[in-house]
Amino acid sequence: MSVERAADGFFHPATEEQLVELVRRANREGRQLRVRGAAHSVAHAIYPDPHDDLPDRVSVEAPPPGDGIAVMLDQYRGWRIRDRERRIVEVDAGLNLGADPNDPTGTATLDSSLLSQLAHQQGWSLHDTGGITHQTVSGFTATGSAGGSVTASCQDNLYGFRVVDGTGAVHEVTREDADPGPFFAMSPSLGLLGVVSTVLLECVEAFDIAGQEAITTREGCAVDVLGDGSDGRPTLEAFLRGAEFARLEWWPQRGAERILTWQAQAVAPEPGFQRHPYSRFGPDPEGTQYLISFLYTILGNLKDLDGAKAKLVDDFDGLQRVLDQLAQRDDLGEVGRILSHALGAALEDGIDAALDLLKPAAPLIEHAIPDVFPKLVPLFVELDGGRPPQSFRDTGWQGLPMDNAADDVIVPTEFTEAWVPLGRAREVMGVLHDYFTAPPDAHECYRRTGLYAWEIYAAKPNAFWLNPSYSDGEDEWAGGALRIDPYWFAENADDPSETLFAGLWSLLAENAIPMRLHWGKLHPPVARGDRTWVDRLRAQYPRWDDFLALRERRDPNNLFLTSYWRDRLGLWDAPAPRAQEPG
Repeated sequence: MSVERAADGFFHPATEEQLVELVRRANREGRQLRVRGAAHSVAHAIYPDPHDDLPDRVSVEAPPPGDGIAVMLDQYRGWRIRDRERRIVEVDAGLNLGADPNDPTGTATLDSSLLSQLAHQQGWSLHDTGGITHQTVSGFTATGSAGGSVTASCQDNLYGFRVVDGTGAVHEVTREDADPGPFFAMSPSLGLLGVVSTVLLECVEAFDIAGQEAITTREGCAVDVLGDGSDGRPTLEAFLRGAEFARLEWWPQRGAERILTWQAQAVAPEPGFQRHPYSRFGPDPEGTQYLISFLYTILGNLKDLDGAKAKLVDDFDGLQRVLDQLAQRDDLGEVGRILSHALGAALEDGIDAALDLLKPAAPLIEHAIPDVFPKLVPLFVELDGGRPPQSFRDTGWQGLPMDNAADDVIVPTEFTEAWVPLGRAREVMGVLHDYFTAPPDAHECYRRTGLYAWEIYAAKPNAFWLNPSYSDGEDEWAGGALRIDPYWFAENADDPSETLFAGLWSLLAENAIPMRLHWGKLHPPVARGDRTWVDRLRAQYPRWDDFLALRERRDPNNLFLTSYWRDRLGLWDAPAPRAQEPG
């Protein structure tokens, strides 16, 4: 039974046979075909080429205008046990790891998710999860995503894939094949080796976690983040190697610097277990996120507040919560007074009235950022002070994705994620610190740090060809990867690829530090024919050419190769899809 485009612009196959037919149709008609997961990657990495320009933004969740075949797998979310003794399960590609609160169909619930069903029905889980679990199992693996651990990795749970290639042929590849190369090309596959139909996972027994998060100054942190280790404080590298699961959030802004140190370890499940989950945003998570959204929208659009109108959250309860929090602070000076008056105007007369108050004060606010920002940060990242660190205990599958509580609508965030050899942690952190603190001008320091956090965590090495943690076991990546993940508030006016992220990419390149990037997050823009960035990446992946050769065999008509991936892989000469005679 054929599948036609639905009113939402997507094709919604429900079986592998329908996936095969869609690929054959794309081949016959010479059309691009791409599959949407949970839309956590940049838009161009997901969709077929549009007729019109489309910005690389994670918030673009609908297929662009054009004749490409955009597929959504919300009708293809089953799973089955293939080998009970080895805990091997076969998972349909559209099944989400956890709940997806932004699933446009509203059907990706917690109860229907893979991790929930594995835990409740079989007592099984994965070694680790990412910081969120909204993604589909195929989308998560297609980008080579990972959790924060040098000892545990969901890549180790991958056993096999069923893949529909560009001719409609179905291949099953596994870790135990006589030639496992095609298997190790699959995480990530970037959607370029075919349409993943099912993913085979070798599960582990479910486990709980126990952990804590401390919010301290850099000097008070239990980890010597920038140093060689002293006073019983391990170096960053030693800490990340010693903690089973860990991540740090570094706020490096001058006058506001602080570090959130999150760490956990697996513990055996106990009878009568009661969850005590990690609290991502304090006692009022929604109110805190409204505060972040309001402040960052204003601070990120001071040069064009008219352009901020559509970005501001126009929610009475949310704005009232922000006003209540600002009212608790009497040290924000003139900027605090202006922001409070603007919020009062928004509550009384709407967003336009707030903007009318803010526009004349925009230059004053911008000038005052280095002085006022350190006073704003405690509103949403408060130091522990004399309080003990936050303790938590949870099931592993619910507690390891510590960022699931973040609302992608209220606080839309974009990322780049640089991976470097973990053995260079001291060098990299020193280079970053010098870059952030060297300018005598405070405004230049803030331009380099941005106004958001930098996430620091690690990943276990693996043998997947284009994985940012790839290692042959003999190279400097064999000890794992350090990941540097600056956050960018997506409603800011600037393009982070030209500002904050560009600074990080250039800094690592100038200091000759080996760098790979998360494939689903922002990469440097690449002009057609410019191989500078392409060759820099290629030099970091020994199996790069093997991947491209397999791609050419699996997709001879270039159905899956969009302009975004042509640029990043230097494949500008590959012909566009052409209509094929049935045969």
